[in-house]
Amino acid sequence: MIPHLNGRAEALSALGWTGRDAEWLALVCLHSGVFLRRQYLAFVGRTNPVFAHRFVQRCGKAAVEQPWDRFRLCRIACRPLYRALGAEDVRHRRAASAAVLLRRLLSLDYVLDHLDQPWLPTEQEKVSALTAAGVPAETLPGRVYVGRESRQRRLFVHKLPVAVDRERATFVLAQAEDATEAAVRDWGEAHAEMWAALAVAGRAIDVVVVGRDPVRLRRADRVLAAWTRNPRSGGDEARTLGGQREVRAEIESIRRALAALDHSALETYGGLNGAAARCAELEKEAAGFGRAKPAITAGRTWRSRRVPE
Repeated sequence: MIPHLNGRAEALSALGWTGRDAEWLALVCLHSGVFLRRQYLAFVGRTNPVFAHRFVQRCGKAAVEQPWDRFRLCRIACRPLYRALGAEDVRHRRAASAAVLLRRLLSLDYVLDHLDQPWLPTEQEKVSALTAAGVPAETLPGRVYVGRESRQRRLFVHKLPVAVDRERATFVLAQAEDATEAAVRDWGEAHAEMWAALAVAGRAIDVVVVGRDPVRLRRADRVLAAWTRNPRSGGDEARTLGGQREVRAEIESIRRALAALDHSALETYGGLNGAAARCAELEKEAAGFGRAKPAITAGRTWRSRRVPE
């Protein structure tokens, strides 16, 4: 049994899937939505391609096979499977670009070789575990999506592997061919404030960059080495981070009140104009904080052998 699945594979029995095949489908749906036949063979401990062929045939309409690089990629597209796993809203079952597919395959490959780690497959699991560890929700990396009638902030939008236990948190960056050295730095900067909060909470921070191109991985090694040399948060920085979080939380509170025209909340600031003035004052203060630098306990790269160049 795979610990981090928490028995979810058993929910697939109603759809006719049991045992190792059910566990494999749960892994794929939760971590990538796609797989290569060689990854399935590694999971079931086989080398004969016939076993992978038979599995894909059993999947039937639940899976879509398509050419990918020099191989055939299998995408699990069956909504009922995701619904049974409590992950119906995950976009893994949908078609994606070549770069996104590569990131998903690399993510799955790393998880496949580290099944004992406490992975958090869904956005809600990541948020719950990290906030329980002492990380303020506003420091979690995310992206704002604006629709015609709504504005929604989604967290951990790339669905990359994250594992958290009582002593450490592990973050995996799957490096597609479009990921430059600068892209690795940008990803780290997006996580820097969250990592600082984890350090204040006493957790070690491990970062793994996963890829298939040794040249890109060597470049990523340099970035990771720099992050490990950056000083981690101490007592003074903890107080500073606390002040920053309070300012940003108040900004968000005022913005929500302004957007909703919540007059009772706005009266706290003397009305609409007073709230707008206070928000501008806080935004000016927040701009002076500067951005946290990525600082981690340990970093390394990992080269996939099942997702070849």
